[in-house]
Amino acid sequence: MSSSQMPFARAALLAGGLLLFHTSVRAQDANQILQQAAAAYRNLQSYEFQCSVRNTDGKVVSVQQFTVSGLRPGKFRVEEDDPQGLLRVADGTNDWTLSRSSDEFVKAPLTSDTLSPVSELETLDQHVLQAEIAREELFVANGNPVRVFVVRVTRDRWPSGTPAGAQMAMYRIDETTFRVYRVNVYSADSTQIRVFSIRKWNQSVSDSAFVFTPPPTAHMVSKLAVRPLPSHSIIGTEAPDFTLPDSHGENVHLKDLLGKTVVVDFWASWCGPCRASMPDLQQLYREFSGRGLVVLGVNVGEEASEVDQVAAKEAFTFPLLHGAEPDVSIEYFVDALPTTIVVDRQGRISYRAGGYEPPKKLRSAVVAALNH
Repeated sequence: MSSSQMPFARAALLAGGLLLFHTSVRAQDANQILQQAAAAYRNLQSYEFQCSVRNTDGKVVSVQQFTVSGLRPGKFRVEEDDPQGLLRVADGTNDWTLSRSSDEFVKAPLTSDTLSPVSELETLDQHVLQAEIAREELFVANGNPVRVFVVRVTRDRWPSGTPAGAQMAMYRIDETTFRVYRVNVYSADSTQIRVFSIRKWNQSVSDSAFVFTPPPTAHMVSKLAVRPLPSHSIIGTEAPDFTLPDSHGENVHLKDLLGKTVVVDFWASWCGPCRASMPDLQQLYREFSGRGLVVLGVNVGEEASEVDQVAAKEAFTFPLLHGAEPDVSIEYFVDALPTTIVVDRQGRISYRAGGYEPPKKLRSAVVAALNH
């Protein structure tokens, strides 16, 4: 493989957990899904949702949270949850953006070219080079499990705001309503994960949300300075807590395992590298459980019955959990399968691997955590 081919190969590997193990090429169906999803957003008259944006290069991560609402024609609001973050309001005539960290704002007239929070989703079916259905998954939306298409897309032009160097995206689209719940955008060395939690869909949204008056202390500028996005290494941070059921219906609570070394392995039954690595996890558990090692196989995107079948068929003695998509998977920045995490005795992440890595690396990380 040439050096020019390597970045795309890396993106393909991360997106599917080695796509050659599970690919369903239905280009015509995939394009129809994109068209129906785009139409659903073009016909959307009012909306409100939470948007979580997470960036990762495997070790260094960043998080932004937004509350978004809109009312046609020409009214929308995007508010970063960080008190020092941006606030953008379109009032039907003007588009205002306030930097709360610098107390500066810009004002621009609304035009047909003004991008709204749903502009990208309205044009989901445009500039598509290739689209195919990678698989179907289970996704929990507003507490309810729904079936989604996972559609893999490459484009000849990416929407404004897409991370630089984007090569491929994976869209999780509701099979019934065609709402988009999650978008993973892959570049050569990083991934952006966006998750949309829809609160209102064509339901009443207060018009008062789209009224903007600049704060008396703020001053208008021609352009806002770019605020650096805070980022940090995931290594050394506290492992996000979770409670998930195992194949026997018993809940496993990560916090209850404080004082032990825990391997959290995100997997799916269709993922060849995941299944290939499970005997290595079993060997680690057999060898080190007496020293305080716990192994958790955390399934992503499959029905409990599918997880139960694997548990019944295989002779694994470590628990297989289900229900991790999306709440747990995004907290751990899962952009590839398998993703394997080691949590030390103090409850901190000491190792993370996305995609398949040689077993000796995980073994070394486990031994180091046990000896710490």
